[in-house]
Amino acid sequence: EYINLNIYNMVGQKIKTLKAENMAAGYHSVVWNGTNNDGKLVSAGMYFYSIQSNNFKKTKKMLFLK
Repeated sequence: EYINLNIYNMVGQKIKTLKAENMAAGYHSVVWNGTNNDGKLVSAGMYFYSIQSNNFKKTKKMLFLK
């Protein structure tokens, strides 16, 4: 199933795509190193992550601390 996992800032701008690929069902783990798509470190603060597949979508808040 095709999965999209993205990180957004507080104003809704997409800053990082962590996964955009086909994945088998099951448990998976992803680590974000605090960088944006350009490889630059983002500032500490509140961010949103969104995961979606064909029939599922979930968005949650997270706090990034340095």
